[in-house]
Amino acid sequence: MSDSSKMYDVETYIAEIYDEIENYIDDVLLIKKHLGNKKISILEPFCGTGRITLPLAKDGHKIVGIDNAKGMLDLYKRKLKGTGLTSENVKLLKKNVLTENWPTGFDLIILGGNCFYELASKKEQELCIKKAYKSLKIGGYIYVDNDHMEGDLDSNWQEKEVVRKSLCGTTKDGSIVETTRKTIWYDIKQRLAKFERRAKVVKKTGEIIENKFIQQKHPVSAYEVQSWLEKHSFKIKNKYGNWNGETYIKDSPRAIFWAQKKG
Repeated sequence: MSDSSKMYDVETYIAEIYDEIENYIDDVLLIKKHLGNKKISILEPFCGTGRITLPLAKDGHKIVGIDNAKGMLDLYKRKLKGTGLTSENVKLLKKNVLTENWPTGFDLIILGGNCFYELASKKEQELCIKKAYKSLKIGGYIYVDNDHMEGDLDSNWQEKEVVRKSLCGTTKDGSIVETTRKTIWYDIKQRLAKFERRAKVVKKTGEIIENKFIQQKHPVSAYEVQSWLEKHSFKIKNKYGNWNGETYIKDSPRAIFWAQKKG
């Protein structure tokens, strides 16, 4: 298992840059379209800083968010201040989504925001589908939304020793953040890659915080997600290729599933 939460636990510095960059709402609008006027209970593993679930909480839904990165959860809590929302509306849990139990009794579980790309293997990704089934009410729904890679590992994942910058910027307090990724190993047929990840924060005071760790990723395919949903007793209601709700085709940029837990 790769624990990418290590990168986001440099206090809230990296989470703040993440929150500035990942600010789109197209997927939130698609979820809202499915929910209509109903007020329901929603669980989001990999909740991050609340980009998806905070707007849903403001609509009156009851939210539980799970994340293993304290920095992400701390920023989510900061964003809650001044909204009028309380722990009755939004409950945040620091948990490892793979090794710890999820709470139960939800109407909807959201596995969005490319969360499967934070996982190291097919086994871990399928486990999330299995856990979601246990956490949902009978008749409840799951939303799964990721980029997808069909066939072998794409060539741009095979560029060993090339250092790529990812989350970089300056926080509100003037701290400078830089994170990088370098491929150190890959398996083309298994569609796996390992990266050396580095996170560096230079505080305004001059203090430097650095983290380094190895992360493995398995870019998921639409075929895999569909097979896991069907295997674990979900009925696929919709399969989209983008946030506009267009039908999925092989060349679609995303693989989005809206599926229902069967009795």
